[in-house]
Amino acid sequence: MAERRVGLSRARNTGGSAAKGEIVAYIDDDAVAEPSWLSRHDVALASPGLTAATGRVLPTSLDAPVARRYAAAGAEDLGEVALRFDRATPGWFELANFGGVGIGCNMAFKRPLFESGWGFRESLGLGAGFPGEEHYAFFTLIRDGHAIAYLPDAVIRHEPPTSISDLRRRRSRILRGSVAYMAMLLVEEPEFRRRTLRYVGQAARGTRRDWRPAAGERLGNRLQLLGAVVAGVPLYGRSLLTGRGSFRPPPLPAPAAEREPPQRSVPR
Repeated sequence: MAERRVGLSRARNTGGSAAKGEIVAYIDDDAVAEPSWLSRHDVALASPGLTAATGRVLPTSLDAPVARRYAAAGAEDLGEVALRFDRATPGWFELANFGGVGIGCNMAFKRPLFESGWGFRESLGLGAGFPGEEHYAFFTLIRDGHAIAYLPDAVIRHEPPTSISDLRRRRSRILRGSVAYMAMLLVEEPEFRRRTLRYVGQAARGTRRDWRPAAGERLGNRLQLLGAVVAGVPLYGRSLLTGRGSFRPPPLPAPAAEREPPQRSVPR
């Protein structure tokens, strides 16, 4: 089945609704899965207590200096420890919305989610809006009582930046998108507004997150952050005015089984 409308989230929703298997797994077109990748997700999602899973993302190569810089800055690798996230996890809101649960190039979901009408928010994602569609998906799942696992042995290798200019473009896109995403949360999620504001303040002060390496360089300096604010807030405003991607996931049904205890608690 082909999705003729532009937008990554639209394409993912079309794929999810057309899928016939028990799980729906996603990978980027510039990523390569290790042979055991899909089976790791399959085994994990056999648990009735889990609704979705993410996996480890490693660079395809660290030969180039720019790739090593990207990896040292935190990039996409969430480490070697298996984790489980639900509403009992300390800091679950921040983890889900700001990169601590996983990223979109390595994730899998139980197909009944799509059968219930759930899906990715179509005003988010490349081609239709600003990035953050996977984070919002993780947020809505955990918010509504479901659990997500991070599987460090479900590995894909993702293409790192190939040049300094490529690295700068990625950083700029991430910063602008992050600002737009935070603006969306502030406006549309009043229940979590205080937590969003606290995160914004910590980000402005350069607070490093526990799910990122202790060493490495920041995504940007104060001038770059200011530029991201100037560009990011209107980016969210334009997404409202143009009405791009009006689909928003409906409330999820309650989990089918009791939640299992977390493998470990995750600090804020």
